[in-house]
Amino acid sequence: MQKIFVINFITSYLGIFLTAFVYVPFGKVLVPYLDVFQLTAQRFTAEGKALPTVAWKINPDRLTKQVIYFTVTAQIVNFATEVIVPFAKRKIFKTVAKVQAEKAAASAHPPPADRPEEAEFLARARDEAELDEYDVTIDYREMVIQFGYLSLFSVVWPLTACSFLANNWVEARSDAVKIAAGCQRPIPWRADSIGPWLDSLGFLAWLGSITSAALVFLFRTARDDGPTGEPWDISGWALLLSILFAEHLYLGVQFVVRGLVRRLDSPGLQKEKAERFAMRKKLLEGMPAHDVPTLIREPGEKSTEAVLVEGEAAPEQL
Repeated sequence: MQKIFVINFITSYLGIFLTAFVYVPFGKVLVPYLDVFQLTAQRFTAEGKALPTVAWKINPDRLTKQVIYFTVTAQIVNFATEVIVPFAKRKIFKTVAKVQAEKAAASAHPPPADRPEEAEFLARARDEAELDEYDVTIDYREMVIQFGYLSLFSVVWPLTACSFLANNWVEARSDAVKIAAGCQRPIPWRADSIGPWLDSLGFLAWLGSITSAALVFLFRTARDDGPTGEPWDISGWALLLSILFAEHLYLGVQFVVRGLVRRLDSPGLQKEKAERFAMRKKLLEGMPAHDVPTLIREPGEKSTEAVLVEGEAAPEQL
């Protein structure tokens, strides 16, 4: 799982990281050395004179357009490749298989026919056997990568959350259709959590506190022309201070939230505790008085019966 996350992290976020932390702060320094046309082809003209060129200027909208592509356009393309293309491919293959079956039935040696009482069941079983197996890792990976775009680069385009909200509304229903009709029946497995994907989400949330502060600092400007692409305009100590402040603020909020969550019981856990208490109480009430165990207790230690009596108020509070 971790290898899958690392590979998808590089392929999904590397382009935006290069734009945000290389193109923006060091654009005017690096681009002149990367302009192959100006360094080579421009000098080999028929007249021997260099062609006039426009001075290079940083494009302040480039990062925003990249984020919009990955949060809107890429989600639409992913929906098409995940739902529409497999559905169309399955329909085409079924049509081809049906035509081939009709030709085989018309030949001199037709395939053996199924029994009438089993024909419908066997046809459905064959159709389901030809479907792809459902892999929940694909959906986990998709959601984690989407969370990364939200936590890392949502400060660039504030409508990122709204875009993902609309996408997830459609995605939930398309995944239900995919599981019910587009894949083989998945075998349910009980699991306590989503496993190592929790660590990936935590890492992205922590990294998002750093990148958000860095992006806000790099793109803040009092001028109308936006970033200049010169690293000399960046104050290193102020950038580092902004990152440290944002990171420690995130860690503080995380510590407080985790402490509050640990103190609160979920409704399911409260119901389970109430049912367990009622079962113990009923079992104790059904036992004869002489069968109730009386153990030697230390001073101040309560008996089981006393604990159950004191806990009678617990289900009422729940």
